[in-house]
Order: sequence, then structure tokens, then C-alpha cells
Amino acid sequence: MTVISPFTPLRFDDGTKSDGLPSRYVQVFAPTDRIMLQVFTDVGAGDAVPVGKIYDAHTDNVIASIDWSFWLVDNNTKMLYFNIVSGLSIGHYYITINGIACDEFRVTDDEAVLARSTLIQYSFKDNRQREDVIAILSNVHYFFDWRVPGGFKDSGWQFGVDNEQFATQHQDLVELYAREYLTKTFTMGGPVGVPVWYGELLNRVLTCPYVYFDAVRYMRNESEVPSMNTIVEGLDSFVFTQSLRKSSLAEKTIEEANQVAIRRVDATYNRIDTEETENPLIIET
Repeated sequence: MTVISPFTPLRFDDGTKSDGLPSRYVQVFAPTDRIMLQVFTDVGAGDAVPVGKIYDAHTDNVIASIDWSFWLVDNNTKMLYFNIVSGLSIGHYYITINGIACDEFRVTDDEAVLARSTLIQYSFKDNRQREDVIAILSNVHYFFDWRVPGGFKDSGWQFGVDNEQFATQHQDLVELYAREYLTKTFTMGGPVGVPVWYGELLNRVLTCPYVYFDAVRYMRNESEVPSMNTIVEGLDSFVFTQSLRKSSLAEKTIEEANQVAIRRVDATYNRIDTEETENPLIIET
């Protein structure tokens, strides 16, 4: 059985249908973003190596085949095939895995478009928390990149405090302990909204202990989940809001390591000199 990790930041056709009009939003990535693909297969079940291809969405021509790396997991009963696609030139694309296509996505360097988007990067702290995603491969901590339309509005700031007070016999209040905090509302979806799977993925992403919005770490505020707002009745396009709290209690060493990982500054395995290759497409293994 072949299963695409649900943390992959692309939507692959799962056969579900809706009677509403499809969203007009086309997923956007920047040229510097890295699209991580993870595919699981059962060992000994006769599953072949997944066939992955990248297509030009305008011509339907194959521009590259995906050369998978692999990792044996789950007590040798499951195999992970993984790859990171980056370095795509400006244009529209889609990817197929074993003939199943993802929704069309766009790679753009348009600053006006990218300025209205947020890069969400997420990962788990180890490989034991879930069975449908792997975070650490060969001692390298990997983060998924997912770019979404939206951001934090000033009107979504909410101020709070955790405190404990003591009242004297004269009803004077004494502050025994106080720590302020800030809750922000993240709004996802512009004027045309986004498909419903964006809300599903955002809710899933926030189960990760490490989630960064434009390199700033946030976490879900208590047990709140994305709120879905319909733009036009009958249109499968929505605006989602999610209450988040900025993380300020992270251990310094962990935070420094995560910042290195999400910024990809380690020259050992995260840089490539594009002048040394004739093909600007980078498919990392």
C-alpha cells in the first residue's frame, strides 16, 4: 500500500467530490521554497518504488522525474521514499505520484504576491510522535514548507495575563505573580479564499511542536481550531482564522538549531551552486 504523507504541502486527488463551484485560488510558492514529498510503502507487500513526475501545467509536458531517496522505518515493516523539490523556474506546475496528480501550483517571484503570503514551516521533534510523517532522516532535521495567502492583522491582537493576587485586610491588592501574553489571530485566505483542505492542513500542522510563521514560532492557543468563513454560498472557497500564541519558552539550543534548519544555512547538505549545473531544477535527496 502506497500512502502520501498528509503533511505534504500539496493536495493530491483523493477521489472526493463536491457539488460546489471549485475555488479559483492557485497555490503559490516562492522560488526559494522547498516542497518536501514523503511517500510510505509496506515492506514485503510487493510495492514498487513510487513513480513521481513534475509537469508543466500549461503544456502537460514532463519536465523532470523524481529520483527518490529511501528510509526504512517502523521496525523494518515500512519504507519511506522522500524528496525535496526546489529551484523550479517561474511558472505553473503539478506533480504526480503513481499517476495521482496534485492540484496545480504556481512558482512566482512577484514581490506583491509574496508580500501577501506567509511561509509556514513545521516539523516534529522526533520520529515517534506519528506514523505518517518522518522529521529526522540520517540525523538531519527536516521542515516542511507551506506558503499560504494571509497573515496577522493588528485587529486580531488580544492581550492577556496569567496572575495571582492577594487582598490584604484593607482590601489592597498585592500582585504575587504576573506574566503577560499575547494572542494573535492568523487569517488565511485572500479575496478569493482558499480550498477547504487548507483549513484541514492548518489544523494538522498545528499538532507539530515546531511551527514557524515567517520564521517566528507560534503554537495553537489552547484547543482552538481553524474557524471557517464562507465567502459566497455554493463556492468551495473559504477564509480561515486561527488563534495562535507566540512561543517564548523554547530552549535556546533547540531554537537555534531550528532556526538553522528552517533557514537552510548549513552548507553541508542544504546549499547548491546553481552555476555548476546546466539544469536549474534542484531535486534534493
